Amino acid sequence: MDISAVVVEVEDALTGQLQLVGDDPAVVRAGEVMIGALQPAIERAALRLAEQAAEEVDAQLPDKAVTVRLQEGTPILTVEDSGTPITIGTDELEARITLRLSDRLKSVLEEMAGESGDSVNSYVLKTLTSKTRDRTTGRRFSGTIET
Repeated sequence: MDISAVVVEVEDALTGQLQLVGDDPAVVRAGEVMIGALQPAIERAALRLAEQAAEEVDAQLPDKAVTVRLQEGTPILTVEDSGTPITIGTDELEARITLRLSDRLKSVLEEMAGESGDSVNSYVLKTLTSKTRDRTTGRRFSGTIET
């Protein structure tokens, strides 16, 4: 994730605003100082956005662990298996649903279930469970909230 592009974009916007004041050297110098002073804050804001993106993606992928790590000052998003498989208690399975699928979709589901080592029913249940997780368990947030 290249945050330098974000920093450059904000600097360019500020520089463009400074050009509106004309050739007043004091104002131009004050603007340059302000741009230099804002760069660390802009970089921190970009890092926070990367962290928030990782948290959002992590919340949507229950069987994955999404983290942000810094490599030479650049945030890198990583996605790894969480080691916690999605489990479905068979005691709770009371409802039934009938789906009409195309032959192609049915074949894809059978293939994907086979690759994961599940029956089609178990595969569909795990997929639906992972997709509806946010609604059943709420959203997760970790970090610091500053007010």
